[in-house]
Amino acid sequence: MLRRVLPILLMVLFVAAAAEAQPGGGRGNQPPPVVSPEVHPDGRVTLRYRAPNATQVTVSGELDGRTHTMTKGADGVWEVTIGPLAPDIYTYAFNVDGVIALDPRNANTKYGYGNFGPVSIVQVPGDGPQFYDVKDVPHGEVRIRPYVSKTLGVARTVWIYTPPGYDEGSDYPVLYLLHGAGDIESGWTMIGRANNILDNAIAEGRAVPMVVVMPLGYPIQSFWTGPSKTSSVSAPQGGALGLVGQDLLNDVMPMIEREYKVSRSADRRAIAGLSMGGGHTMNIAFNRPELFRYVIAMSPAAFGVTPENYPDVFKNPQKYNEQFKWFWIPVGEDDTLTGPGDRKLSEAFKAAGLNHEFTLTPGRHEWTVWRHHLHDGIARLFK
Repeated sequence: MLRRVLPILLMVLFVAAAAEAQPGGGRGNQPPPVVSPEVHPDGRVTLRYRAPNATQVTVSGELDGRTHTMTKGADGVWEVTIGPLAPDIYTYAFNVDGVIALDPRNANTKYGYGNFGPVSIVQVPGDGPQFYDVKDVPHGEVRIRPYVSKTLGVARTVWIYTPPGYDEGSDYPVLYLLHGAGDIESGWTMIGRANNILDNAIAEGRAVPMVVVMPLGYPIQSFWTGPSKTSSVSAPQGGALGLVGQDLLNDVMPMIEREYKVSRSADRRAIAGLSMGGGHTMNIAFNRPELFRYVIAMSPAAFGVTPENYPDVFKNPQKYNEQFKWFWIPVGEDDTLTGPGDRKLSEAFKAAGLNHEFTLTPGRHEWTVWRHHLHDGIARLFK
């Protein structure tokens, strides 16, 4: 684990040290600490970054979908105030003269994979705890389970949510929950807050107690355990079951059904994913429709789901209609990444006679959308 995490931490420390360094050396000459992020009572967020020698600093992320140019003060600290923003959890990163940097004053970080990389996190609170916050309710656990994927020939980890009272129960329904491009197996927990969402929904009676399995969505060795021995290409080709799907069906699912108290009935099994994970969700469900009664593809990157790649889905939709109890495709109404394609795909499904529910919700292609999708979706599973 440390072999992969340590370089990232060293990078953060180096950037922070470089940003904070000032001529004069000793502790007595240190400038006042920078406060960032600063969340104001009205929902505005002020971000600051000390870089006295920089010529331009900008910040972008999920804050409002825009890139903001920051203003440099006489003390060498760049600053910008954004908002007001609605109560939610947002990601952001700085661009310092072309170099992407985390907020060195903010320890709240989301790790990422590939070009997406890690980003900083800020939460704008509401009037009280939100559906994704920790509340005074019974809590489940998130267990990190290492395994060796025989499909891929590498060591990986899967994150598993078990509901409150898990040890006393049995035959739990199970949701396989897949992350999107740039995230890792911890994504649905660390930034998606899936465990808090489940805890609160179960306590409120909105959702039934369930086990949630969150695997890595790339056919590589785990982010936490070292370099990959396989290709990083994750997209299935020509409608065939992709490597991620093979790992899930041949390695993860048998392990879960062998070692955890979950049902082996398709009526108590669901699969869901966001963006890239939404594409994986469709690929897996269309290749093995008899395994899942519930399918949720959130803002799916399903560019390869075509009549040419999946002829049986479009020519024999009744086969899938008989298997899927609920097939839901929720998409942010301002999603410009997958949204246009998702709308066309829904129209193609409708023309073919494939039963599904297509829903437009407020938001873009961001976690601020997918937390709501999970919150709404789990209320309709296994009922």
